[in-house]
Amino acid sequence: MTNTHYSRSFHGIRRRTQAFVSLFVLLLVLSADARKVRIATYNVEHGVGKPGSEKYEALKAILARADADVVAFQELKRDTFNEWGRLAEELGYIAKAWGEVGPFSGNMVVGFFSRFPITDIHSVPSPEGTREFSRIPQRIVVQVPGAARPLVLWNMHHKAMFMWRDNFRRAIEAMRIVQDIERYLEANRDHVEFIVLGDMNDDVAREDQSYHFRSQPSRLPSSYVLGSDIEFPVRYQVFPTDRYAKAGGGMCHVPAFRQGSTNTITHLHTNYTLDYVFVSDAIWNNPAGRPVGEIYHSEWDGPEGGLKKAGDPLPTHTSLQASDHYPVFVDLHMEDAGVQRN
Repeated sequence: MTNTHYSRSFHGIRRRTQAFVSLFVLLLVLSADARKVRIATYNVEHGVGKPGSEKYEALKAILARADADVVAFQELKRDTFNEWGRLAEELGYIAKAWGEVGPFSGNMVVGFFSRFPITDIHSVPSPEGTREFSRIPQRIVVQVPGAARPLVLWNMHHKAMFMWRDNFRRAIEAMRIVQDIERYLEANRDHVEFIVLGDMNDDVAREDQSYHFRSQPSRLPSSYVLGSDIEFPVRYQVFPTDRYAKAGGGMCHVPAFRQGSTNTITHLHTNYTLDYVFVSDAIWNNPAGRPVGEIYHSEWDGPEGGLKKAGDPLPTHTSLQASDHYPVFVDLHMEDAGVQRN
């Protein structure tokens, strides 16, 4: 009887030990089952400035502090292209993508910095014969070392202002970007880790968003040409979430807050949340955890809390010296190449 008691106890301990070991191995697999990447979006307000200027040095300090692997820029200016390239070099980015000037963009373009190789750069088109985009969106494909597949990013700077005609133009721009996402994924079915980010120029919580449009609004630019394929009514509310939520089989907005707060404001003058990051379902549901975002503002920058940053906290005035927008940066996980699933 005593031997039986000890035998049962021994086997019980062994089963519990085996279960613990199995759980430990599972946790190790899950922790290794991802390649961590940090991406950011930043409207730099009329270019990066001249090296040594207050603006240039503030932007450089913020980008160094955020320490993102890939940065999507809006409001780059053609006449500061060389300075932008120098900024990439000083910050250690090996790859760049410079956007295309749009029909209503003036001197502004979008662009990317990347620590990883950029294998494809593509300007998102509006259909032939149309003039719809304010600023031409850009798509890049990034080869992330150790990841099972490429990371694909769409960067846009939607039409600004809040008149009903501006809402309409944003709705059409978003439709064209979603169409490009669908076309790309149809041709690249395994590229399931993708991101849409940029200055959306509207706040999902703004109460006076237009609901929908039953016809093309008046007082659009005289050279604006809408595609004949657009069907009415054109829905707008709730922008931008409703427009991108179903793209590519489903996307999720990554919530972001200033460090140690629930503040979601990304734009100085409007006090709105204008800058967003949306990720695909494969990124959102990665076993290693969901993406986590933060809005960088130097007044909220402290030595503890928030996402891990490089170096020491910056002087409180740095963000206002750099731009009227505050960058949003997000930590996410990609599937590791060694454990790619079907």
